[in-house]
This record gives sequence, C-alpha cells and structure tokens, in this order.
Amino acid sequence: MEYTQASLGRVFAVKFNAEEDILPELKELIRKEKIQAGIIYLIGALTNTDVVLGPKEKTYPPEPVFWNYSDAKEIIAVGIFAWENDEPKIHLHAGIGNFVESKVGCIRNKTEVYLTVEGIVQEFIDTTITRKFDERYNASLLNF
Repeated sequence: MEYTQASLGRVFAVKFNAEEDILPELKELIRKEKIQAGIIYLIGALTNTDVVLGPKEKTYPPEPVFWNYSDAKEIIAVGIFAWENDEPKIHLHAGIGNFVESKVGCIRNKTEVYLTVEGIVQEFIDTTITRKFDERYNASLLNF
C-alpha cells in the first residue's frame, strides 16, 4: 500500500439536468475551479450510459466488459479524481439499477442524465496527488 496525506478544501454542490453528460461537466468544473484532486459523490438517474462491469478474466492488462443501457436507471456513485499531465482523470464507480436489475461498475464515456443527478465534489488540498498511466493495468492510477 502507498498513501499520502491531504487536507480538505472547498466543497461544491452540483446539480446536473436532463440530457447533460456528467463526466465532461465534472471535468469542466475541475478545470474552472483549479481543483488538483478530490472525491465525488453522486445520486440520481442516468440513461444512455457506458459502464465497465469488470474484466473478462483475470489477466494483465484486463480486457474490460462494457455494458451500455438506454433505459432509465437510478445510481449512487463515488469517485476520486486527480490530474494526469494536462487532464483531470475521474475514476467513478456506481451502483446502478431499477426494478428489473442492479449492477455495479465503473462509469465511462457516455453518462447522460435522466431527470437529474445531484452531488458533492470535495477538494483535497496540501497534497501532491496526481494520476500516472500504468501499462500493466492499462489505467491511470493514483500517484503520490
């Protein structure tokens, strides 16, 4: 395990409206407010969303299994973000479901709001947290 210490900074309450794409909107907030790193909490409903449900099998790098849904599903999500070079990178996992099915996965690419998504973005300050691409995992991991 590796770790570092950070202090808590600003807190942003966010509300996304129907048909907005939450990942680009979150990245824009992070850029605009110059947030180095932090945590995201979200609740609401999404449609037309891409999710990685896990790897096909336990190999390195993993081959992701993508799932897209176009109906409306409730979400509760938590994520962590930090910058990699000139881009904020968000790692966001969610419980996703409706009266028919429930899944847990990593939200990627398309994230279209159905009705609304509300949340909190909490800033980490006094830290050197960044993200660094790791070829073994084909992923941008936290770097201290």
